[in-house]
This record gives sequence, C-alpha cells and structure tokens, in this order.
Amino acid sequence: MGRQGSNTAKKNAGKEKSSGEKRHSKAKQGELVFALDIGTRTIVGIVGQKKGDTFEIVDVAIKAHAKRAMRDGQIEDIDEVAKVVKSVKDELEERLGIKLSHVSIAAAGRALKTQHVRVEIDVEGKDSITEEMVRSFELEAVSQAQAQLDEAQKGKPVSFYCVGHSIVNYYLDDYPIKSFVGHKGKTAAVDMIAAFLPSIVVESLYAVMEKNKLEVASLTLEPIAAMNIIIPPEVRLINIALVDIGAGTSDIAISKNGSIVAYAMATVAGDEITEEIIKRYLVDFETAENMKLAANSEEISYKDILGFEHSVSRDEFFKSLYPALDMLAETISANIVEVNGEAPAAVFLVGGGSKIPGLSQAVSQKLSIPENRVAVGGHNFLKNIVTGDFNLNGPEYVTPLGIAVTAATQQGYDFSIVTLNKKKIRIFNTKSLTVLDLLTIAGYKSSNIIGRTGRNLTFTLNGEPKTINGEPATPAVITVNDSPANINTPISQGDNVTIIPAKNGKNAEITVSELTGGEGPKNVCISGIDYKFGKIAYVNGTRAEGGYKIQNFDKVEIKTVSTLGDLIRSMPFDMSNMRFYKGKLKLSPDYILRDGDMLTVEEIIEPAPAPQPALQAPPQTEERQEIPAPPKDEPKAENPPPKPEPPKQAKKSGIRVRLNGRYIELEPHEDGSPNLFLELTALANLDTSRPQGTGNIILTLNGRVANYTDILQDGDVAVIEWEKA
Repeated sequence: MGRQGSNTAKKNAGKEKSSGEKRHSKAKQGELVFALDIGTRTIVGIVGQKKGDTFEIVDVAIKAHAKRAMRDGQIEDIDEVAKVVKSVKDELEERLGIKLSHVSIAAAGRALKTQHVRVEIDVEGKDSITEEMVRSFELEAVSQAQAQLDEAQKGKPVSFYCVGHSIVNYYLDDYPIKSFVGHKGKTAAVDMIAAFLPSIVVESLYAVMEKNKLEVASLTLEPIAAMNIIIPPEVRLINIALVDIGAGTSDIAISKNGSIVAYAMATVAGDEITEEIIKRYLVDFETAENMKLAANSEEISYKDILGFEHSVSRDEFFKSLYPALDMLAETISANIVEVNGEAPAAVFLVGGGSKIPGLSQAVSQKLSIPENRVAVGGHNFLKNIVTGDFNLNGPEYVTPLGIAVTAATQQGYDFSIVTLNKKKIRIFNTKSLTVLDLLTIAGYKSSNIIGRTGRNLTFTLNGEPKTINGEPATPAVITVNDSPANINTPISQGDNVTIIPAKNGKNAEITVSELTGGEGPKNVCISGIDYKFGKIAYVNGTRAEGGYKIQNFDKVEIKTVSTLGDLIRSMPFDMSNMRFYKGKLKLSPDYILRDGDMLTVEEIIEPAPAPQPALQAPPQTEERQEIPAPPKDEPKAENPPPKPEPPKQAKKSGIRVRLNGRYIELEPHEDGSPNLFLELTALANLDTSRPQGTGNIILTLNGRVANYTDILQDGDVAVIEWEKA
C-alpha cells in the first residue's frame, strides 16, 4: 500500500478507535472476514464484512518486509514472514478490540501449473457406461496430467497438488457427447484441463498461519481473486486478459466464453524497473522504490550510495527507464498472445507494477490494440465494495480486496487433512470432496480403483475362430471411518480412509496341452526311428509341444493320429509302397497304434511279369526220352559256374554317411538289423510345412534314385532335398 493509503488507514483507525472497539469488541470472528495478501514487498491485512449485496471495509493494516524474506512471490524465510503477519494481526486486533482466529489467504498464480490432456479408454464389449466408470476415466486423465507435469519438471524434487480439473469435452467413438452415462461404444475419450500448485507454496503459507495461531478459513488463487472483482462472470464472455504485475513476476489470467480458460506467468515485473533505477542512478533498493513512487513529480530528488544529492527531471527519468519498460511490455504481451492464441479484446493491468507510467500504452502498442482497450484496474472498476475513509483506489489493492470478497462470498477454497492408509494428506477443497478427489491427490490411478479386466485371447482352431475371455478385475475395497464406501463417498476434515487397491484380472491364456485335453503325443518306433502319434498340434504350420502358450492370432491345427493308416498319411513322404510288421505280424492300415510299439518295414516289390515261352516244335512222342550218357572219353568242364554269393550283411558297428554335404554317424541297431535309407529322412531338416521349389522331395543314394528300404553302407552319399523349380 502507498503512503497515502497507510496514513489514511491509521487516521481512520485513530478517529474511530473507541467506537470501533464498542461496535466490534463483542463481535465474533465469524461475522468478519480477515484477509491477508502476502506479497513480495508488503503484507496487506483487510478486515471487512458482507452486508447484503455489498462488502464493507472495516479496517486495513499494511506492513513492509524488513528484509528479503520472499522471492518472486515464494516464501523463503517462514519465521521472518510470520513476524510481519503477526505485526499486521496485532495492529488490527488492537484497533478493533477482537481476537482474530481465522484468515483467508491466496496462493500466487505464478506457481500454478496447468496440463491439457486427452485420454482414450477402450470400452468395447463392456456394459453401458456407469457414473463410477466416468469418475475412473477422469481419474485416469488427472493421473496422466500429473505424469506430464512430472516429466516437464525433469526430475526436479518438486511435488504438486492437483487443485482442480475441468472437463473440456467428452467423446464417444470420436463424437462429442455431454455425458457418457448409459451409453455403449468402442472408445471413450476425456478432454481435460488439470491445475496444480507446488506443495511448498501451500505448506509454507500454512506454516506462517500456524505460527500466528490462525486457522485458514479459505484459500484462493491470486489471479482468481482479482478476476472475481474486476471481471465478474457475466463479463467473461469477452476475451479479456488480466495481468497482475507484482514485484517479482506478472500473473496472467484469460477469460473467454464465460470462464477462465488459461493462466500464464511472465518472469518480469516491477523489480525489473527497480533494478534498472538501482544500476543507472547508483542507489539502494529502498531509494529506487521511493523514486518510482515519486515519478509523477516534475523533479525527483535522491541520494546515491556515495552520499551525493541529485535531482532528475520527470521526462529524463522516464526516458532512462524506457528500455526496461519496453522489455516488460514486450514480455507481458508475448505471454498473453502465447496462451490466448491472439491479442485479446481488452487488457486489465492490476498490481503495484501496473502504475509504472507509460506501461499501459506500451502494452497496447505491442498487442496492436487501441490504448483505450488497456486499462489500469482500480477501485473505479469495483462494484459493491464500500471502502469508507480508506484510500484503496490503487491497482495494488485489487488482489487483497479480491481475497476478502472471495472469502465473504464463499468462493474461496481451503484444505482438509484426511488420513489415507495411515498417512495424512492435505487436499484442496475445490468442491464437495469425495474419496476420488483424495485418491487423485495421493497419486492413485484408475487401475488401482476398479482394476482392469484381463486381455482376451483370440486365435483359430482347425480353421474356426476362438476367443477366450480374460478374468474380471477384483475392485478396490474402500472404507471411510471403518464403514464400506466407494469413490463417490463424500469425505471431510479428519476422516480416516483406507483402500485395498484393485487387483487386475489375469490375461486369458491356454496351452497346447489344454487344447488337446491333456492327451500328449505317444511314440512308435519304425525301423529304429521314433514317430509321434495321438493328438498332435501344429501352430502356424510348425509342430508345437504341449507347454506352448497360444498367442493372439495364432493358427492352431490339431490332428488326431490313432491308426497306422493315419500315421502313414501324416508322413511327409510317400510310404504307400511299404509293408509294416510288428514282429512277424503283418499290419493293416487300420491297426490301432499303441504307445511304445516297435515296428519294422519293408518295401513292396512287384514281381516282374513272367517271360513268354519260345515257340517249340510239337513233340513227336509223348514218351519220355532218355538222354544218352556222354562218352567216357569226353572231357569234363574245367571251370564250373560260380555259386551265387550270399547278400551282404549290414555292419554291426556304426557307419558314417554323408547326407546333404555333411557327415553323420548312424548307430547300429541292437537286433543287428541294417541301417535303412528311411532313417535319414528324420535327419534331413526339411520343413515340410513350408515346401520349396516344385514342392517335390528328391531322394538319391550314391547318385541313383533311392528307396526307403535301401540298406546303407559306410561311406554312402545321400541327398534328401527339395526339387528346384
């Protein structure tokens, strides 16, 4: 407050002391509003009361900080600020003759952070959307806004309170909708703006009040307080920018379409001008501030830090400050355009810094709007406020008056302390509080409240589509003061809330073994080679073991092989010319296979057709003719025809065969039977589910076409490969 305002307040207080004591000595605190505006340079205390549609100022006290206890609107020295608050409180109590026990305060808008988020939620296949589901959607949006804010802070150790959120729009399947409740769709989307305050801002304010035994009756945001009395709701249809120029920063609030739509902060303010005066005229901070206050005088006198007396004309003084003034106007205007998207229809400048001569004109030039569209707001813009003999006409009083009026009209908010799972949490009372508001502040997500249903599993089985549903979630268990509750249950100061977080449902899953009914494949040995039969699963064309977990969109085929004929047909090679035996028993194709069967195989060789006999002369007689013995002197043949050699027997020791260019070792059979070409088919590593070339398989042994029953010899060269196209 300026000197004039302070003197007027004191004069009025002295004149009315006895009558004031008489009127208010028995008055209860609840009938009066005690508001404190804690600024970077001064603390302003206002006591007033609501009478009908008006707010009447009862008393005012102003105290400056003895030293720099605040920086850029943030409390740095709690004890020092508490001393100044005590001085203001004591002065008002002494003059009014009452005990002040409740106070209304404001947090700096410069500390406010806003996040704009859009969250999409899959609601396909669910029942119609309920109110509880909508609240969980909003909680998810706030959680994402919190995550965005945390990311923006880049790991800085700063915690934020969510002080409120507003819904911009709801969307169902990309169409805007006023309410989700009762609707069904595929995708729900929430478009939201969430607002946050650093916890240190709130906690430091409360700490100062507690040191002075003051209970916080309400708390608001400084730009909201100024808006409430400068730009009432009925005027907010107009696109207006309100700029509160303090000592350290300038707070910006934008109204449009009937509401406050954006906040911003300019990092320059009145101190920029003060610092320019300090550097240019070699004065201390207090002298620079006094020079600013005397700027309307024709001549400004001052003493520099060296002790020399000086004077400067008003015109010269303003000319020297023009670079700093221009920079301040440029920064404020740029921030307005950034958050508003364009120049607004009008601008209100409030706060002590708004009184800098030439600032309003500079802002109008920077925004390219008429000068009469940029106004310095003061008492002349206030309605229904009776200041009496107190000189509160300056723009520096808009915010403290706004705090008082906001509290009187019950538009302010405060904090409640609620216990959640044995931890005390301070929650900003922006509305009727619910469990959901508490959980939002505590950082809970929607999955902690209602849980998520497990993901479904979709695949095809033998060409038919199959879907297995995920397990439903187990909702959270909530109690308020040991009574069952839900997220919509109201809460208040001192309540004890407990929550057992929801448990997400398990994702759907199934294994090959479960699809086959637990019946795993069995083994049959044919000529020393093991083959599988029973229920055999193929996933995406490849054999799958029983433990394989089916994945989304898998193509599953289950084949049942129970007979020898089924097995023959399932083999990748043509075995129609083979004969199968169990021991000496020849098997038919309908033979039912048994686990562990030992079978042998031989190739079926069709006999060559019998040769046609040569034509002979008919016998002359049917009597048997004796063949005469050769003469005794006829020589006998010296070289009798060789006897046929017995077939080669397979070696009883292992043999080494080259298959498709690589050498493999074949173990001998226990029964001494030879190794057959058939054994190599299992070692060729051909993926028969993915044919190549012509799709035909070439079988050769030592350069000739091979048969499955060909006996292998040590050193043989075999080829089993796809025929090239």
